[in-house]
Amino acid sequence: MASIKETLKNLPELPGVYIMRDIDKTVIYVGKAKVLKNRVKSYFQHKEDRDPKTAMLVSSVKSLEYIVTHTEEEALILENTLIKRYKPKYNVLLKDDKTYPHIRLTVQEDFPRVEITRRVEKDGAKYFGTFVKMSAVKDSIEVLRRLFPIRTCKRTISPDKKQKPCLYYHIGLCSAPCAGYISKEDYGELVKNAAAFLDGRHEDVVKKLESEMKMLSDQLKFEKAAAVRDRIKSINELYKKQSVYSTKMDERDVIALYSDNWHYAASILAVRGGRLIGKRSYVLEGMGAAAPGEAIESFIIQYYEANPKIPKEIALQIEPESMEALSKLLSKKRGSKVTVLVPKRGKKAELIDMAEQNAKEELELYKRNVLASQIKSIETLKKLQETLMLEKAPMTIEAYDVSNTGSTEIVSSMVVFREGQADHRSYRRFKMKAITEQNDYGSMQETLLRRFNRYLSGAKDDVFGKLPDLILVDGGAQHVNAAKEVLGDLGLDVPVWGMAKDDRHRSHRLVNGTTGIQLSRDSDILRFIAAVQNEAHRYALQYNKSLRKKRMVKSELDKIKGIGPARKKSLLKAFGSVKKLKEADVEEIARVDGIGYKLAKNIKSQLK
Repeated sequence: MASIKETLKNLPELPGVYIMRDIDKTVIYVGKAKVLKNRVKSYFQHKEDRDPKTAMLVSSVKSLEYIVTHTEEEALILENTLIKRYKPKYNVLLKDDKTYPHIRLTVQEDFPRVEITRRVEKDGAKYFGTFVKMSAVKDSIEVLRRLFPIRTCKRTISPDKKQKPCLYYHIGLCSAPCAGYISKEDYGELVKNAAAFLDGRHEDVVKKLESEMKMLSDQLKFEKAAAVRDRIKSINELYKKQSVYSTKMDERDVIALYSDNWHYAASILAVRGGRLIGKRSYVLEGMGAAAPGEAIESFIIQYYEANPKIPKEIALQIEPESMEALSKLLSKKRGSKVTVLVPKRGKKAELIDMAEQNAKEELELYKRNVLASQIKSIETLKKLQETLMLEKAPMTIEAYDVSNTGSTEIVSSMVVFREGQADHRSYRRFKMKAITEQNDYGSMQETLLRRFNRYLSGAKDDVFGKLPDLILVDGGAQHVNAAKEVLGDLGLDVPVWGMAKDDRHRSHRLVNGTTGIQLSRDSDILRFIAAVQNEAHRYALQYNKSLRKKRMVKSELDKIKGIGPARKKSLLKAFGSVKKLKEADVEEIARVDGIGYKLAKNIKSQLK
């Protein structure tokens, strides 16, 4: 690889992405530039003008490479891809382990339902959010259902088979399409109005409802007209409570940053229909060398990739480095023009100030809570180091557990804790290949052999490419000895301790094959080891249950003559599970595409 000096000499005057690596060849920074030559050289010139973060970055750079792109827009996309792949130390990283709740409206179904979800998928449904607090989602759904009584259940609704309405119908939170109390067309209108309401288009909803109320009055259906009138009144009351920021029915996100020496916080205010309807905040840990314009640009790209609902206008506190390219990228993603602007005065500027204040509050809260928790974790690790007489504090811990169903679904888990916090992205699970009978010691050995062979074969990733400071295995002295045997054979020297349980299946001591340490002496260490052990057990059991469920589904349906992959898929899609299929009658099964009465009768008979 060329030296940094040679690379700087040959930099082209073209757009592209540059990649900086440290002495271990680990990617520590990825950036994009309109003109590579100018941007990259600026890092290595005028040393006296560097801020502390840039100085720290540059001092760590040992090699440099670049990728030329055709346009600045392409460079933006490539930069984001590489940041996600390498997770560089000095880049803006949307470190958000929480998956925020959304409201999901299943408009792809004949009788849509509303529900809470933490996963946004391309399944034809409409998603609304995001919401920061689960309580806010539940409140929104309760208000929505009082205004528009949409179902939340997963009942299979058929016009040929009426069902008894549930309690929600009797308390006015469902219109009971399952009982045939509302037509498909009228229910569809409810859903349309509910979607408009969730989108913040309250005035559109009110106009539709006023038209519906007049029509019902003209038809002398006064009771139904009165119900619609009450719905309009409720919406108007709710509408008055929201802050008005425009009379132009604007659809806008307002984004601002706030920073201290090492971290940024970002806050997004959502304005829909001219009213402020929600807020979401992030903390961007360890921003490193990022300038404000670079930080806000990288944040926006990552944010709208995870949140596909892009508004018509985005108001920013700081001008991003590539305003035009960013606007083009977002417009392409939305499917229509997205305006990106930096307001200097008026209502939009006032909202920017509000967003900045929210970002400041978020960062202060983070420093009080999260950083305090991290400090506590580091202190616990230092105490653990002293207790186990380790050479250094175990900043990276790998914990292993085995789970099986007799001689089937023999699996194991590897969970990773970094600086005392669970690193969910580094979790891995293993399905045994060599072990075919119940053998916990053999399963543990196969797991460790596969994991550390990956390390010895030169894996470059952060999971398998580095050794942990400490290995914890679920079990006693024999489990520890089995693990040590593998490490010894591989020529690796990593401390191994076993997490032993008492009769009540609680962590109570650590063992290393020759000695044991009671954990009751220190409550912090006890809580930490219990958390690690529970997480390793949960992750292994989750995988075991998943495989067992697949086996059960496979064995029950695949044994039925005439059921191939296509029909099996149709049945599970129609009923959701084998359990629900068992509960269905022959007529319901026969209505599924490709089944028919004769095969349905056979299915019902076999599943009994």
